[in-house]
Amino acid sequence: MTVTIGSSTFTTVLDASGNWSVGVPASVVSALANGTVTINASVTDAAGNSGSATHLVTVNTGLPSITFNAISGDNVLNADEKGQPLTISGSSTGLATGAQVTVTLNGHNYSATTDAAGNWTLTVPVSDLAALGQANYIVSASATSVAGNTASSQANLLVDSGLPGVTIDTVAGDDIINAAEAGDDQTISGVVTRAAAGDTVTVTLGGNTYTTTVQSNLSWSVTVPAADLQALGNGDLTITASVTNANGNTGSGTRDITIDANLPGLRVDTVAGDDIVNSIEHGQALVITGGSSGLNAGAALTVAINGVAYAATVQADGSWSVGIPAASVSAWPAGPLTVEVTGQSSAGNPVSASHPFTVDLTAVAISINTVASDDVINAAEKGTGLTLSGSTSGIESGQTVTVIFGGKTYTASVAANGSWSVNVPAADLATLPDGAANVQASVSSASGNSASATHAYSVDASAPTLTINTIASDDILNATEAGSPLTISGTSTAETGQTVTVTLNGATYSGNVQADGSWSVSVPPSALGALSASNYTVSATVNDKAGNPGSASHNLAVDTTASVLTINTVAGDDIINDAEHAQALVISGTSTGGEAGDVVSVVLNGKTYTTTLDASGNWSVGVPAADVAALGSGAQTITASVSDRAGNSDDASRTVTVSLSAPVISINTIAGDDVINAMEKGSDLALSGTSDQPAGTAITVTLNGQNYSATTDASGNWSVTVPASAVSALGEATYSVTASVTNAQGNSSTASHNVQVNTALPGVTH
Repeated sequence: MTVTIGSSTFTTVLDASGNWSVGVPASVVSALANGTVTINASVTDAAGNSGSATHLVTVNTGLPSITFNAISGDNVLNADEKGQPLTISGSSTGLATGAQVTVTLNGHNYSATTDAAGNWTLTVPVSDLAALGQANYIVSASATSVAGNTASSQANLLVDSGLPGVTIDTVAGDDIINAAEAGDDQTISGVVTRAAAGDTVTVTLGGNTYTTTVQSNLSWSVTVPAADLQALGNGDLTITASVTNANGNTGSGTRDITIDANLPGLRVDTVAGDDIVNSIEHGQALVITGGSSGLNAGAALTVAINGVAYAATVQADGSWSVGIPAASVSAWPAGPLTVEVTGQSSAGNPVSASHPFTVDLTAVAISINTVASDDVINAAEKGTGLTLSGSTSGIESGQTVTVIFGGKTYTASVAANGSWSVNVPAADLATLPDGAANVQASVSSASGNSASATHAYSVDASAPTLTINTIASDDILNATEAGSPLTISGTSTAETGQTVTVTLNGATYSGNVQADGSWSVSVPPSALGALSASNYTVSATVNDKAGNPGSASHNLAVDTTASVLTINTVAGDDIINDAEHAQALVISGTSTGGEAGDVVSVVLNGKTYTTTLDASGNWSVGVPAADVAALGSGAQTITASVSDRAGNSDDASRTVTVSLSAPVISINTIAGDDVINAMEKGSDLALSGTSDQPAGTAITVTLNGQNYSATTDASGNWSVTVPASAVSALGEATYSVTASVTNAQGNSSTASHNVQVNTALPGVTH
């Protein structure tokens, strides 16, 4: 055996079973260029007969790549993010659509598939995130290309879900602000934990907000002006301080204090429940309320908002309220506003209070990303969990998104970057029927402004059908068909334009589904020539637009070897003589390499006779006597052809001669006068004659039941001698002597001649 791959040649020998193998060194394999490589193998037996075969292989050493997108926006998982499903995504190159990407986090494996652009995404459920400790984790991803090349990548994920702590020091030494202390600015201070220098601390007291930054020793402090303290009036208050660290975790602390300064004063309650007038409240009437100390019941108050004054009256319990008409509320501009309240104390001194609030008319919005990468959930995607995601604008981090999908409700939290995602388990997907549907998502901002969105998708979990038509008209490829391009075709219910991939003998061919559902590919003769006489499986695959795969296979037999046909000698000598010309004729032969049942057609004198091969490859046809008799003298050509079941054919011819001319023979006068007398009867008798046959032709002479043989000489003469003993045995009678001759074509003639035996002696009287 000689085997060639690339520019290298290797030799080996067959084993007892006809098997062979060669080892190709790594250096030769590594030198092969990317693309299609042909392996040639040839063998020569001891008699010098040779055979060869080829096989195509593909070299693909292009390495795929895989990358991570930033996880959770900043590769840090904070407390809010740890409480909702985590989306991990990335991109790839060199991977086929639908390639599996395996991601490992904390010992758990998660799977995703690549889309047409090489992107991939998956969701880690909250239950798995809950098991993550406060640590740095390595997230790894790996995938393998169709050629078997592997790509891998890693990303770091820091889990920091611990909330920072905020403590507030004692205010004014005893958490009670007296009259003297209320006349001075007061410092509110404290310390933080799990935060860092530079982080912002926000302090709220009586509707007023103050900000500061964390110092290097994690302390913080703000100053509350005396005017703010005096405006608060007597009573109990709560100080709230909060801080957000670099990882987005927010912690807060509170401290209760009392102002006991004998101060007359006014207070304004929280406006609209949260000091924010949202877009809905902006169209409604609003009641502003508050309290007072040191003012007489019935005292008149003026409440001013946005330049418009409203009258209120102090009640017996010190409370007051005023109604703002919807038209006035609607006229408030977006942004910060202040409620200004003025009046007189029981001593006649002026008192006032102010309270800031915000009109938030910010347009909020929510969107829903493409579902399952193409808005179609196919069978494979229906069997795994599905991540629904989207984004928001004008919505604060942590706000709840409500998602309705497939008749069920799911909730998610808005991330710091405005995104949201929710995981739909496979069990819920399994109940989705095929067809079009919508997913709805809604959210409200902290100020109460709401938004909703609807996104259409469809479920298509039905695999497309795929069929392969009969190949080469009979699923057998013969020698003639192997010399021309071979069309492989079929039908599919996949959408128009979808690619059908056909594989034959390791090579692939692509076609597209047409508008009528048909498809076809063409296999070139060069590829057909590499097929050996064997059975092959033709496989075809197609994906519908939803990504559902369909496949089909079809058997193809390759038989490119024609049988060898021969015609045996006809009539024993390829000559039809006069006698045979009147009889039925058998024409026979053999076919080497044919199979029992292959049809043989024989043509003689314009007429066709058919038969089939027997198990030994023999065949014969009978030509009726009437057809033989119709043959004219001279050369006649017999043609025969055979076709095997694959359509391979062979033919043969044989020339026979029809000879109907009889030879000429004659017998000369016997004993000089055709009478054998007494004297001649006692001696040998010479019989002779002539014939038109060539020298050496056998002549058979018969007398009195005895045969005698002669041959013609160069002149056509012949003669035999009848011995005296045979002559003396003749009686007194007339005998017929016959002479017969047969020519080379088998035609015979016979001549006869009478001779009288008369041995009576005459008498003499005297």
